[in-house]
Amino acid sequence: MTESSFQERKTGIYIHIPFCVQKCNYCAFLSFPASEETRTKYIESLIQEISLYNIKPEKTEHYKAEKNKAEQIKTEVDSIYFGGGTPALLEPEQIEKIVYKIKKVFAVTGDVEITLEANPGALGGDEEEIFNKLSEFGKAGVNRLSFGVQSMNDDKLHLLGRVHSASDVVRDFEIARDIGFDNISLDIILSVPTETRDNSTEADNLKSSIDDVKKIIELKPEHISCYSLQLEEGTVFYDMAEGGLLKEIPDAEDRNIYHAVCDLLKNSDYEQYEISNFALKADGETENKYNYRSRHNSKYWDMSEYIGFGLGASGFLKGKRYRNTTSLEEYCRLVREGKKPIEDVYINNEHDFISEAVFTGLRRIEGISYREAVRFLKNENFGNDESVFWGYYSNVRKEAEEFEKNGYLEIDRKGIRLTETGIDISNRIMALFV
Repeated sequence: MTESSFQERKTGIYIHIPFCVQKCNYCAFLSFPASEETRTKYIESLIQEISLYNIKPEKTEHYKAEKNKAEQIKTEVDSIYFGGGTPALLEPEQIEKIVYKIKKVFAVTGDVEITLEANPGALGGDEEEIFNKLSEFGKAGVNRLSFGVQSMNDDKLHLLGRVHSASDVVRDFEIARDIGFDNISLDIILSVPTETRDNSTEADNLKSSIDDVKKIIELKPEHISCYSLQLEEGTVFYDMAEGGLLKEIPDAEDRNIYHAVCDLLKNSDYEQYEISNFALKADGETENKYNYRSRHNSKYWDMSEYIGFGLGASGFLKGKRYRNTTSLEEYCRLVREGKKPIEDVYINNEHDFISEAVFTGLRRIEGISYREAVRFLKNENFGNDESVFWGYYSNVRKEAEEFEKNGYLEIDRKGIRLTETGIDISNRIMALFV
């Protein structure tokens, strides 16, 4: 990757919609059910927050020139991501208003990727209602859907606390296709734990995850995300496990499931480009070989800038990481007063930059190039990229080479990357560079 390509990277925007039908048993995200009145007030505040980033020209005799200058320095945005919660619970006109405001405040590219997370079963009660709502989302600017499928097994969906069935997934996906959505991502959870009264074996658990993925592949979405379930404190699953009501899948078994799923996807025309993410391989006629990779999520892994709007949203802008308040009342009050609802700000130092670049870059299958990492160092021009990188990390080079010797890490003249087995101990390897 060249120096110019770093400078040409555009900014992403994340919009957090915290509302959902009900909290799932595994969910640790900031989300909760809310009335229509609360949702409406929140969207009004959200649009006000976006307005706070508007560059306003001074009203002087040079107003016209200042206005043109303000237009020229607007932040260029090429991805907008509505996450949650369940953003699809909003009305299409609310999404349209948010997108409109973003386009007024920022310089949005013509090929912008606009993703909407949508849970099957939350789009309406019948096919006509679902068709109409998805159609209106498309008219509002949404060109990529991300369905939170999680499983294609109704028993597992019930255990997870999902409100949809496997048949809902197929129905909603096919309706989206009929409308014309040609960029759809499906999320699935691997290694779902079982209740202690369940006598399933390791072979049963493997078959269950493989069956889920096979049914997903049959739909042929453009993108698939596969995550191994983590039991996080504060969730229903965590409390169930603590109370002996839930049997967690052992790590070794989880790793076997993960690799079996990776092999299945790779043999089904999906390219693994990140530890948990797979994109349908583009055909020879597709100009951009990365066409179906998540443009927005890729910004997190290559240290591109992104702005977070909404309750608890995080951002990375001009070397600063920040997070908005998680209090809905405080969020609305601050925005109403014309203040950005930021709760925490952390200014990255040189070490933060390079360690984050390596940590996130190693999540990508292509790894991290020395050029990507050393661009954050003030003395990057003193020597070639490889020597500068290992000069900075001289204290861990021996350990890194030991990981390479044992087949967990690949090191060459361009950069470093995890091997398939290295992914299993990725946190240990990444920790070296933090």
